[in-house]
Amino acid sequence: MKSPLVRITFFLAVAAAVTLFIRLLPTEEDRIRVVLLKAQRAVSSEGRPNTPIDALARAGEIAGCITRDVVIQVDVFGLGSGTIQGADEVRAAAASLPQQFPGLKVQIDEIKVVIDGPDAAHGSFVASTALPGGRKGEGGAQEFNVRFRKFEGRWYMSRIETVRTLQQR
Repeated sequence: MKSPLVRITFFLAVAAAVTLFIRLLPTEEDRIRVVLLKAQRAVSSEGRPNTPIDALARAGEIAGCITRDVVIQVDVFGLGSGTIQGADEVRAAAASLPQQFPGLKVQIDEIKVVIDGPDAAHGSFVASTALPGGRKGEGGAQEFNVRFRKFEGRWYMSRIETVRTLQQR
């Protein structure tokens, strides 16, 4: 029969391994943050080739982050507003970004995520944009609200909308 010391050591080793395994598993919030960072990388064209093939590849990357029925509403004071509905419209808009804004750099910060249930979440983030050479009047930061849905074990953005800010004086 094994001594009590061996049993205790074995139990402690198993408990430590289980604790380490649980801590290393990403949380749902971590998985959602990865979706946002993938979208950031896909939208940014800084340091990437500006070819039609690359633009289509990035549009495909963005499509992997959104639901088929996604709605994106943008309303920025002084710059206008618009709505894009559906993954096809988003892909088309994303494919044209590199030609419209070559060298665009997008940075997502201040990510907040709240899990609403097993397959729903919402949150917010701030997206900052910059163009090479700091072109005047272009770039800046905007806060967004976002809704997520989980499908087949993966999180996707289902709604993205700007947070209206007060008029600047």
